[in-house]
Formats: sequence, structure tokens, C-alpha cells
Amino acid sequence: MSALSLTDDKPGLAQSICTKMPAIATIEPDWDRWRAVSTSSAADIDRCWTCGACDNGCPVSLATGRLRPQRNVRMAVYGMLDRLLALPDIWYCLSCRRCLQGCPNRVKPYELNQFLRNEAIRRGIYSGDFISAYQKLFAEFQRVRWRTAGHCFNDKLDHLQDQTWYQWLKKPIRRAPYRPIVMVQGRNGHPSRDPKPLLHSQFCFTCSECSGCCPIICEGDVFDPQRIIRMANLGLSDELLMSPSIWLCLGCQRCTDACSQTVSGHEIILQLQRQAIEKGVVDPNLPIRLLEADRIIYPKFLDEIDTLIGLYRMKP
Repeated sequence: MSALSLTDDKPGLAQSICTKMPAIATIEPDWDRWRAVSTSSAADIDRCWTCGACDNGCPVSLATGRLRPQRNVRMAVYGMLDRLLALPDIWYCLSCRRCLQGCPNRVKPYELNQFLRNEAIRRGIYSGDFISAYQKLFAEFQRVRWRTAGHCFNDKLDHLQDQTWYQWLKKPIRRAPYRPIVMVQGRNGHPSRDPKPLLHSQFCFTCSECSGCCPIICEGDVFDPQRIIRMANLGLSDELLMSPSIWLCLGCQRCTDACSQTVSGHEIILQLQRQAIEKGVVDPNLPIRLLEADRIIYPKFLDEIDTLIGLYRMKP
């Protein structure tokens, strides 16, 4: 069979195919708004060449397909500011900076989302009540992530019923009863150290710079980078290896960037994760189970955000 030609002996074929294709709307760039976004967002959107690396690194995109950092950047380049402010996408972003880490041109879609959020608030599209409700939901979602990680220690999360979802969302993590921390003493009365100490963790003097910039720190019992580093320094690594908390880190590296003592918080947490697998505390398939679980819990999280937008959005 010969290859199909649209021009040889069937002159009407090309026209019939074209008439069945959906119309493509022409985008007229608004250069004034592009310039305003470009200069105000600190996102370096002009460097984007639409390679899609940001989409491939975004955990929300990978889990749901409902957040497209590349699309948002391109819309900003075309000056489609009003359209962007109307998208729920700007509230889906976790500010984890994974989009930046994968971008060869160092474009910062998360900074664009932050600019758009601030602009939506400035314009009165969203009220202070919405911001409070959103922050509360974001904090509660970290409880879901904590409980999901704990569940995945022993089993795969195949589904999550609405009743369980709201129970995990609303019920605080049980606080461990207070007990004095006794440091394991070595020679000459100094704390004993692991022969392979965690990366520069001994330099930490608990200034809270890491905790102050962490995007997911909402409840200390759920996740707190300073607490994790401090527990490791006090000889409580075994407790950390059994905790779901070390699996909540988004890898944004803000803690490392902020630390004036060159403590690599995200590397310490990665090292703890590796130790948990190497020592058999968790099995090697746990990271895979967590990624699969994200496809269950993240869509529910985005649905909750959509509900808040419907309740609190002030203007169309």
C-alpha cells in the first residue's frame, strides 16, 4: 500500500481533514503584562525554552498531572496574567523547588506561583479567610503524609476511603510523652559518635534557621529538620530510623541553603533514609510505595483546595 498523499489524486482530501480539525485560537501576547511579571516575580521566566524538565520534577505534577509548571511559565511569558490568576494551579504548588532543581536554565516556577498568589491577594480575588483556611489545610495534609509513610512501612496504600482521609487529615499526631534525653557518653565524658557521623551535623547549634525556612514545617511532631538533626546528634538515630518523619522531606534544600554553619539538612535526612534501608528498618521498596501512595493522597489534597477556592473566591 502506497503512502497516503494529500495532494496527488485526491485534491479534496486535505480540505476535508482540515475542516474536521478543531480550531486553534491565536494567542496575542500582552508584552506590558509580560514585562510586569518578568520584573516583579524573580522567576526568570524569559529563560524558559519549554523543555518540560520542571513538569517531570514536580511531585504534584507526577502524582496528579493537574499542575504544569511549564504551562504556567509559558502563559506568563505571553502576558496572560488574568488567566493565570484564575487558575487553581497557583495554590497547588508545594514550594518544594524541584522545578528549579531540574531546570537547565534555572527558571523558578515556584517563584512565579508565589508572585501570582500575592497578586491575587492584592487584587482582592482571595480574602484573608481563604489564606487562613488554605494554610490550615496545608498543615493538616502533612499529617496525612506522615500517616501515609507510616502505613507504607508495612503495606502498600491501594486506596484511601473518605472517612480515613478526613481522620488522617483532622486528627493531630499523638505527642510522645516527655522524657529527659540522656546523651550516650563516650570516653572523657563526651557524647559518643557514630564512626560515620552525619554530614556536618555536629556543627548545628539549634539556631532554627533550617526550621524557619522549611516549606512543610507546620507541626513539630510531624516534621522539623532541626529536631531531626538534634536527635541525631544526641544519639537517637535509631528512633529516627523508625519515624515516618524522615520520609516527608521534599528535598527543596532550603535548610541547607539557609544554614550559616554549613549543615546539610537535606543530606542528613537522605543519609538517615539510606541507613533505614541498609539496616533493614524498612525494605528497599518503601520509596516506590510512597510514590504510588502520592497518586492517591495528592488528588484528594487538590480536591480540598478546589473546595476552598469555591467557598472563598471573591471575584470571577
